Amino acid sequence: MEMQRVWAMPSSETFNVKPIRSIVKFWLSKSKVSIDPFARNKRWATHTNDLNPDTKAEHHLDALDFLTLLAEGGIKADLLIFDPPYSPRQISECYQGVGRKVTTEDTQSSFYNKLKEAACLVLTDDAVVISCGWNSCGMGINRGFDLLSVLLVCHGTGHNDTIVTVEKKRPKEQNLFDAVPKQE
Repeated sequence: MEMQRVWAMPSSETFNVKPIRSIVKFWLSKSKVSIDPFARNKRWATHTNDLNPDTKAEHHLDALDFLTLLAEGGIKADLLIFDPPYSPRQISECYQGVGRKVTTEDTQSSFYNKLKEAACLVLTDDAVVISCGWNSCGMGINRGFDLLSVLLVCHGTGHNDTIVTVEKKRPKEQNLFDAVPKQE
């Protein structure tokens, strides 16, 4: 696993931060089908979404509804860009900004878990996930992902660092007992 720490000016548009933009562009160049459920004004991924209808994203749905729509449509992606609001305050601001009521459930960790579970339904067996936030949880080993790299982007003393994790979905391991003939 590779780890790096760099300094860069902060931006409310995560991918305008140069080192983060570089990582995203690198993995996009290797991708055939990509998904960004929180795209804001970046139409870089194959399938883009943002709750705010004033952004340039292709769809303007709740991220969970967007991922469900893709799953129902049989979409499979080899890259997920996961850059949700980083905190309960940011979730509240995003929802209120589009006139949506914020519930307690919307600001709990279950919010992120539901999104990650839905994302797993649209990812290929060898998918890469780039997660941005204020923690390094990413998709996680329990969902079958191995950590490839972590980038800490320091923005100075007045700002939280942005943490970017890159993970790759672990190939499904064959059950060792599948090859053993069943006894009757």
